[in-house]
Amino acid sequence: MNHIALRFRTVFMLFFLLLLAICCPKVHDQTHLTGSGEISQPSTQSAFDFVNSIGVNTHLNYFDRIYGNFPLVERELKSIGILHLRDGVHLQNDDYNRVLYNRWIDLGKLGIRFDAVLDPRSHIGPVNAGLLERVDQLAGHTIESFEGPNELDISNLADWPSVDRAYQANLYSAAKSMTHAADVKVLGPSLAFASHSARLGDMSGQIDEANLHPYPAGKMPSAIFPEQMDLGKVMAGNRGIVFTESGYHNAINDHRGQPGVSEAAAAKYIPRLFLEDFLHGVVRTYLYEFMDEAPNPALNDAELHWGLVRADGSEKPAFIAMKNLIAELSDSAEPAHLRPMNWSLGSPDPHIDHLLLEKSDGEFDLILWQEISSYDVRRQTDIDNPDVTSVLTLGRRARSVEIYDPVKQSNPLRVASDVKSLPVRIPDEPLVVKIRF
Repeated sequence: MNHIALRFRTVFMLFFLLLLAICCPKVHDQTHLTGSGEISQPSTQSAFDFVNSIGVNTHLNYFDRIYGNFPLVERELKSIGILHLRDGVHLQNDDYNRVLYNRWIDLGKLGIRFDAVLDPRSHIGPVNAGLLERVDQLAGHTIESFEGPNELDISNLADWPSVDRAYQANLYSAAKSMTHAADVKVLGPSLAFASHSARLGDMSGQIDEANLHPYPAGKMPSAIFPEQMDLGKVMAGNRGIVFTESGYHNAINDHRGQPGVSEAAAAKYIPRLFLEDFLHGVVRTYLYEFMDEAPNPALNDAELHWGLVRADGSEKPAFIAMKNLIAELSDSAEPAHLRPMNWSLGSPDPHIDHLLLEKSDGEFDLILWQEISSYDVRRQTDIDNPDVTSVLTLGRRARSVEIYDPVKQSNPLRVASDVKSLPVRIPDEPLVVKIRF
């Protein structure tokens, strides 16, 4: 090729690339740096899906502990607005079954649905379609998923992987033979240590979703990623992944296992836990657990301090934070179509994470937070992190913007009208920016 032809071709290609850039701007689901060094992230998810990714563990059959006060349990669940519970399947005599599962039915009237755990150590009999139909009927058809054995990898069973796989195969076959099989998912068995997933192998033919129990062990919620999800994919194959246990305890004087955090730190970490998990593609997270099971003023028994509600029935700061977050993001339905929303944040900070949600009425909810440590587990002290001051700029003028901090209060911190940009102070807890155009 001669030099004149080469020059002509070069000029033509430059002209073509310029035309392509003008006619085909960047797609809306890409994060990118703008010319001013600002970070922009327009991708959108459903607020309805996020709120429905929030679940919590209960022990409704612990009649001799705080769960024995069912009016309290019912009142607090109604107050917080969590609609997905995880609890175990237990069967005894008719009186026991009636008392226990009437609780499931009563909670079902609030719109609550259950992930029901079955385990060979529960002595409930052979797992078949008839057994599952009976449990579902006792529970008033409030069951949305059946889950396989709980943490058999620490059960001291000599060949726990074979037991797990055989039990899960029976459970999956039985659930798919139920009359209303399409309405009930099957979750895989949980492991205490995701590193044991290789011993179970690919479970995708016996599950609808895989199951992990990743606890951050007093660290910030994102500390478990990406390792836990990578290990979970060994079992999940092409299926989704749920976390049926995760959370933080407040027994800061119990040094035998994973460290505890203060109630103030948990109020920051627990909302961020749900946000980070959803952001990383976790289908649903069930916090462990809803209530502290019994009094322990010395704070030296971790098993008694995982709850959102204290053993005396009072609400912890994390309860209030989750109640406010759910109220701010709740929606009655999925949006018909998810739309992009262009926005940028000046003075970017690498520790700021975000989630952009849309509601069915067109409102956008942008959640911003610093994903950093809020508690020093070694010194057992809260970390006073300064807010990051920045400017939020929208792609077009908004009719109204409201800023909420669910950890601090239920009312908005600030309300603005007819704005395209406004200053924001981003803490190490979720900041909810509600935007209406």
